Amino acid sequence: MNKETDQHVPEWAVWLKDIDIIAAIIIIIIGLITIFLFENSLTGISFTLSIVVVYLATIRPVVRKPRLTFFIDKVRCSAPTEQGDTASWFMRLGIVNYGLTAADKCVGRIVSIWTETGEQLEKFDPLTLYWARQDGNHTGFSPINIQGYYDFEYLDIGQVKQNNLTPITLRVVLEPPMILSKGGNNSPSPGSTPSLRPGTYFIRVAVYAEEANIPPTWLEITCSEKISECGEFVPCSIRRGKPNFV
Repeated sequence: MNKETDQHVPEWAVWLKDIDIIAAIIIIIIGLITIFLFENSLTGISFTLSIVVVYLATIRPVVRKPRLTFFIDKVRCSAPTEQGDTASWFMRLGIVNYGLTAADKCVGRIVSIWTETGEQLEKFDPLTLYWARQDGNHTGFSPINIQGYYDFEYLDIGQVKQNNLTPITLRVVLEPPMILSKGGNNSPSPGSTPSLRPGTYFIRVAVYAEEANIPPTWLEITCSEKISECGEFVPCSIRRGKPNFV
């Protein structure tokens, strides 16, 4: 673990590996005692095998299953990679698997978006989010596997860069021919792009995987009208926050 991941992982999680080992030892001891008491009879052996099967089929999968949580990464700046481009600020979550086996086919989703005044932005149906180092132009989207024992991956929420109207671009997957409905000129999200005007928004985000999930969780993001270059002040913030109107 590290400082970022361990503060959001339950304290009992550090015992998962030990529980798995201790349980296996207990099963072995019980088996040996049973065989000894029944003097190596078929009854003793059958009883021991039954205990082993129950443990392997029901208890061990629960102990070793993937378990997901998240931490909020600090807002980071990425310098422009092309001439004439501007710097980008990224808001993202670190998705942590503190279980003992891999969380396969992880997918992050934006469930809904609301303004600070309580208006839900209807153009944003539940949408899939890109993982870090994924985009629509070069890599495309694909679910990822997060290994156990506190492995983690970054899930992008938004990219912020200098733009006179809508500097916040949500990192959602929009594969052609999919498009969003068009927001009005005075909307917090005008046009048909997944972008937002400067301001404060409440976003519900969830993560789904095989045998694990993070249920929809409220995040509050705020971005100012002034978007700085790298090394200057941080123009945006992201934190856990549930709106008062819910």
